[in-house]
Amino acid sequence: MSSLAVFLKNVPAWFLCGGVFLPVALLLLLLVLHLSWKLQEVEVELSQVRDPRDTLERLTFRATHTHIHHHTHTHLHRSAET
Repeated sequence: MSSLAVFLKNVPAWFLCGGVFLPVALLLLLLVLHLSWKLQEVEVELSQVRDPRDTLERLTFRATHTHIHHHTHTHLHRSAET
């Protein structure tokens, strides 16, 4: 007999169910719930974006970075006009 078969034969069923299966099943359930919650948050954020091209900037940069970027862009645009 293999060592796994000997181990499974000598370990009580309540230990396998309560000590192995149940915690793993609960962790997987929590993982699914967490990912579902995060997916709903992202869907709400994406629904608030008017222009799809703004998605990357909205999700990656903070408001201060967006303001600095906008100010730099405006400055460069004004210097190109003169």
